[in-house]
Amino acid sequence: MEFLNQVSTSNILPNVPEDFQLFLRNILVEFKDNIDINKNEDLEIYLQKINRKIDEEIQSQTAILNQKINQLQLDIDAHKQAEETRKQTEKSFRRHNQALQQLVQSESIQYDEFPNSIKYVTEVATLGLDVDRVSVWLYTEDYSKIQCADLYERPSTSHSHGWELSVCDYPRYFQALKEQQVIAVVDVHQDPRTSEFSASYTGPLGITSMLDVRIWSRGKVIGVVCCENLGSQRQWTLEEENFISSITEFVRLVIESSDRKSVEAALAVSQNQFRLVVEQTGQLIYVYDLADTCIHWAGAIEEITGYTADEWGKFDLATWEAHIQPQDRSRVLAMWSSVREKTNQYHIEYRLRKKDGSYIYVEDRGKFFVNYITGTGCIAGTMSNVSDRKKAEEALRKSEYQFRQQTQTLQKALEELQITQAQMIQSEKMSSLGQLVAGVAHEINNPVNFIYGNITPANDYIQDLLKILRLYQEYYPQPVPVIQEISQAIDIEFLIEDLPKLLSSMEMGAERIRQIVLSLRNFSRLDEAEYKQVDIHEGIDSSLLILKSRLKEKPKHPGIQVIKNYGELPLVECYAGQLNQVFINILTNAIDVLEERDQKRSYQEIEQSPSIIQISTQMLNDQVIMIRISDNGMGIPEKIKNLIFNPFFTTKPTGKGTGMGMSISYQIISKNHGGKFYYVSSVGKGTEFIIEIPLKQQFNLQIPTGG
Repeated sequence: MEFLNQVSTSNILPNVPEDFQLFLRNILVEFKDNIDINKNEDLEIYLQKINRKIDEEIQSQTAILNQKINQLQLDIDAHKQAEETRKQTEKSFRRHNQALQQLVQSESIQYDEFPNSIKYVTEVATLGLDVDRVSVWLYTEDYSKIQCADLYERPSTSHSHGWELSVCDYPRYFQALKEQQVIAVVDVHQDPRTSEFSASYTGPLGITSMLDVRIWSRGKVIGVVCCENLGSQRQWTLEEENFISSITEFVRLVIESSDRKSVEAALAVSQNQFRLVVEQTGQLIYVYDLADTCIHWAGAIEEITGYTADEWGKFDLATWEAHIQPQDRSRVLAMWSSVREKTNQYHIEYRLRKKDGSYIYVEDRGKFFVNYITGTGCIAGTMSNVSDRKKAEEALRKSEYQFRQQTQTLQKALEELQITQAQMIQSEKMSSLGQLVAGVAHEINNPVNFIYGNITPANDYIQDLLKILRLYQEYYPQPVPVIQEISQAIDIEFLIEDLPKLLSSMEMGAERIRQIVLSLRNFSRLDEAEYKQVDIHEGIDSSLLILKSRLKEKPKHPGIQVIKNYGELPLVECYAGQLNQVFINILTNAIDVLEERDQKRSYQEIEQSPSIIQISTQMLNDQVIMIRISDNGMGIPEKIKNLIFNPFFTTKPTGKGTGMGMSISYQIISKNHGGKFYYVSSVGKGTEFIIEIPLKQQFNLQIPTGG
C-alpha cells in the first residue's frame, strides 16, 4: 500500500508524455481505491491488470504517433513536389520570357521577307515551349482549307511548308477551331476534336498531344499556330497556353508586315506611272485618311485651286473647309459626315475659293474604303472644275424654263380648245337632236290637232244620227226585209252601244299624242334658247319621257323604278335646254350603271332588290333650289372619284361614251348658272348627284352648249 501511495503521487516515468503519465496515475489511484487488505487480495493480480491497461494505452498512443509521422512525411513529399513544380514553372516562365524577348528584339520579324520571318517565329516557339513541332497554318480565301506556311521540327531542325488540311475532311476539328480560341489536347487519339487525325496524321508521326491557338487579324480568324508533342502524353499548363497565344500575336505582326511591304512595293512601282496619268486628267485627286486626318493631293492642283502643289499640299481638312463657299459649306460637311459613317459613294457640287479669291464650281466624287493594311477608314476622291458646264446649265435652265412656260401655255390653250371643240360637238349634237325633235313634234302636232279638233264635231254628228236611228226604230218597228237583214248582219244594237266608246278612246289617244308632242317641244326648247323662267319639273319629266324606253320592263328583265319626290318650286330663271341636257346626262349614266349591274343578276334577284332612281327637288333656302338624282347602283370607286368631272374621262367601252357628259354638265351648272354641281357616293350603295341653282341668275352664258 505504501508503494501505491508513492506511485500515485510521484512521476515514475519522467520521459513519457504528460498525458501518458496522467493515464498511469489514474490507473494506480483506481487500483489503490479498490484494494481490500482485509480480503487478502493478491497484489500480483492487480499489477497484471495494470500492465494490460498500460500496454493498451501504449499501443493506442503509438498508432496515433505513427499517423502523425506518416502525415508529416506526406506533407514533406507534397512540399518537395510543389517546390519541384515551382522550379519547373519558374524555368518554363524564364524560357517563355526569354523566347518572347528574342522575338521582341528580333530584326528578322521587322525587316526580313515573310518566309524567313515566320521560320524564325516557329523556331523560337519550339524552344520557348520545349516542344517537338510548331507550325503555322493559314486559311485560304474561301475558308475551305488551311495551308501550312511553315512547320519546324526541332529534332531534325528542319522546315517545310505547303501542306493542306480541308474543312470537309476534318469537320470536328474545324468546328472546334471555329468555336474555341485554344484547343489543348492531352491524348490526340481519344479527344473527339483530334481523333479524326489519328489514321492519316498524328498516328504515323507519333504525335501524342497538341496545343492549337487561333490567329486573329483585323477582326477575323486567319489561321492557327499548332504545337505538337511526340512520345509520352503532355498535360498543357495555363502558362503554356498564354505563351502560345503571345506567339500568335507575333505571327499576326509578321503577316500584316508582309502585306504592308507588298503593298508598299507595288505602290512604289506604280507611283510614277500614276502621277503621270493623274497630271493628264485635269482633275485634283486626293486620299483622306480618317484616322490621322492626313490628306494626300495629286493632279491638276494649280489649275483648279491657283495654289502650287507644295502650297496646297500643306493644307489640312480645316483649311479645305475654309475655302468652301459659306452657303455651300454646311451641305458639304453633312456629306462628309455621312461618308465617315461608311456611306459607300458620294457625289456633290459646290463652290471653291481659289487663291485669287474668286469662286469656281467643282464636282467632287469619292468613295469610302478601308485600308486593310492599317485597318483605318479612308476616302478617295476627285475634284473637277465644272464652272463652264454650270454656266451652260444655267443658260439651259433659263431656256428650258421659258420653253416650259410656252409649252404650258400652249398645252392649256390646246386643252381649252379640245374642251371647247368637244362642247361644240356635243352642243351641235344636242342642237341637232332638238331640231329633229322639234321638227317631228311639229309634223305630228298638225295632223294630231286636226284629228283632235274633229273628234268633238264627229261625236255630235254621230249622236244626231243615232238619235234619228232610234226614232226610226220607234216609229217603224217593222222595216222592209232588206233593212232587217242588214240590221241583223251589222248587229245594229252593238254598234249603237260601242260607237260612243270608240270615239272616247280615240279622243284619249289623241290627247296622249298631244302630251307627247308637248314633252318633246319642252325638251327641245327651241323657243327658249335664251335665258327665261321655266318649270324645272317639266324639264325633268320631259327627260324621263325621252328615256322611257330604257326604263320600262323588258322580256326577262324587270324595269328600273323611278321615284319622284317633287317639292314646291317656283319658276327658275335658267337656260332650259342646257338644264335638260344635264338631266339627260345624269339619268343616262344612272341607267347605264344599273343595267350593267343587273346584267350580272337573275330576274328573281332584281325583283327582290329592284334598281331604283330617285329624283327629289326642294328649296334649299329662299334663293336656291336643290335637285337630287340618285341611284342604288355600285357606287364610284375611290381611285376615280377625283376624275369624274375631268374632260374626256370615261369608264365606258370605246365608242360608247365620249367622257364629256359630266364635264359639260359641271360647266353648265357652275359657269352658266352660277350654281353648284357635286356628288356623294359609297361603293356598293349607290351615287347621288346634287344640283344647286339660284332662282335668279347673276351670270351670262359663257360657253354655248346648245339646247
